[in-house]
Amino acid sequence: MDKIKQQKLDVIRKYIDPSAVKEVRPEIVESWIRSSENGLDPRHYDYPPQMDPLMFEQLLKKKALLIQASTPFIHHLENMLSHVECYIIISDEQGVILSVVKALGGNGFKLEAGTIWTEKTIGTCSHGMCILLKSPIQLCGPEHFSHIFENIACSSAPIFDENGNLEGTLTITSPNLRSHNSQTLGLAISMAMGIQKQFQIALQNEIFDAALENTEEIMLFSDDDGKIIRTNMNALKIIELFGRDLIGSQVEDVLGEQPFFKSVAETGNTLSHIDFQLKYTKKKLFLTSIKPIKSKDKISGYIVLLKETDHIKKAAKSPYAAMVKFTFDTIIGSSPQSMKLKSMAKKFAHFNSNILIQGESGTGKDVYAQAIHFENRPNGPYIAVNCAAIPQNLIASELFGYEGGAFTGAERQGKPGKIELANGGTLFLDEIGDMPLELQAVLLRVLEDKMIMHVGGSRYIPVDFRLITATNKNLLDLVKNNQFREDLYYRISVFKLSVPPLRERGSDIVQLIEHFIRIYSSNQGIDEPILSNSAKYLLLQYNWPGNVRQLQNTISYAVCMSNEGIIRPENLPEEILSYQPPSGLTLAQPEPEPSPNEIILDNTPSMKEIEKKAIMKALHESNNHIRGAAKILGLSKSTLYRKIKEYEIS
Repeated sequence: MDKIKQQKLDVIRKYIDPSAVKEVRPEIVESWIRSSENGLDPRHYDYPPQMDPLMFEQLLKKKALLIQASTPFIHHLENMLSHVECYIIISDEQGVILSVVKALGGNGFKLEAGTIWTEKTIGTCSHGMCILLKSPIQLCGPEHFSHIFENIACSSAPIFDENGNLEGTLTITSPNLRSHNSQTLGLAISMAMGIQKQFQIALQNEIFDAALENTEEIMLFSDDDGKIIRTNMNALKIIELFGRDLIGSQVEDVLGEQPFFKSVAETGNTLSHIDFQLKYTKKKLFLTSIKPIKSKDKISGYIVLLKETDHIKKAAKSPYAAMVKFTFDTIIGSSPQSMKLKSMAKKFAHFNSNILIQGESGTGKDVYAQAIHFENRPNGPYIAVNCAAIPQNLIASELFGYEGGAFTGAERQGKPGKIELANGGTLFLDEIGDMPLELQAVLLRVLEDKMIMHVGGSRYIPVDFRLITATNKNLLDLVKNNQFREDLYYRISVFKLSVPPLRERGSDIVQLIEHFIRIYSSNQGIDEPILSNSAKYLLLQYNWPGNVRQLQNTISYAVCMSNEGIIRPENLPEEILSYQPPSGLTLAQPEPEPSPNEIILDNTPSMKEIEKKAIMKALHESNNHIRGAAKILGLSKSTLYRKIKEYEIS
């Protein structure tokens, strides 16, 4: 033991090469070195830091399943080890102690729930090594970094979730080396495996329960005799049995003696897409599917999926509906151009006429489409289709759906199209200029009749949807070149919105930069870096041909490349650094950069800087014509003259 203590000091002081330590495993020696590099001294023990109480309370809630799964095993261990003094510890994957039991009286280590034990806080320890190596490990005496642990032994084993991600560790610590042996490590491993299995089952159940309650479908689970053994809340709300419990009832007592259930029981095949009425209430339901659960080719139960709506409403609430992320309140931008656009879009949203959104690629046309949908039909589905991304031979079946067997490769039961799925909500057709001419005629007919027919079908299906289209092309030019139908153009462009490019929305650039820095820093779990003046200067003078999408990618890159909490020019992509703005549009050079140790209080340009830049751009675009520049800026001529004089713009 004394030799190990001396070798530890010699390695840390670099008196000997780490490879010269033969009595201790190399991974432990490497941990000693890292612990020392973290500023720790093995001869002095600093108590581990305590997690903020509020944050620890939130962590316990997050780890509730792990703690719940470990509780019975901890009690079992406590009984098994009742004859010896020991500590049984559960930690999370970051080294935070979640619980400590079997601690007899106080201890000199501050081994308490909420403390953080890692190489950086207390040096080499068993559960810290277990987290790093993701494998069981036992440390004895001076193998630990701090001298205070030279008479204890610890055995730790990892606990993983079902995807192989480390969830935490189980550790058995003995204050007396003599009461700890190799069997203790085996005990820790077996108990950790038991906790892991129980945790994974609990996690699967939680995911399963969440899926049950977050689906719009009615779900029934029965045994092989058709007796209902489990349901979700939708089933309890919708299926009424006049005081009888749903659990324990027969499926056929609830649904009626339907031939489809008997067919599944006899053939073992899944059935789907059937309309019927409930036996007691006569309520109309749609059978999404009834599927047998098989075990070794024998049916052990059934899963029944239903919907309260008819076939058309079923399509409207399809899982193909995209989740709306944007509303008018969440759109970033307060420039005059953005405020005018939002006001116009919000006004258009309250009418059901078709809307055409035009703008360069990456300006956020889909953002405005989502906001219009949320303002107009928030409870309906929002179905987005990129006409340029679907092969021409498939776009008809994607839009209009198809009957089973309509073509080679078609699903046997058929499939609803995107227009059908948008029933009751909004259909957003992006890149409408790339829609094939022959399909444009069919879309025109759908817009006029509000009815569709599946590919290979023979009946019309009524649909009700709001159409929003978008393009980065000039559709009137396409009309002149016979690449787009003129009658369809006027049908889809009752209302028109033009999303200005980012280079024309000066103050929006600053707001978007701040927003993306905040988002990407949060996603990476790091402090928000501060944008230096010189980097801000380069971003503001750039012309952003890729618009908001390019800015978003640029800030993501800059956040990742930043150092010391500051985004500098060298952290920006090459196209930003090499850009040369047109003559006359260069901003004034920024103030000298502060040193890394100084705090940058203002990481945004002043409104005067933004306004001056916007005026210079408007004058350039209007060939120094005051009336034209004032129109671009949304200002009166007198106001523009005053600001030109104020900012000394020649």
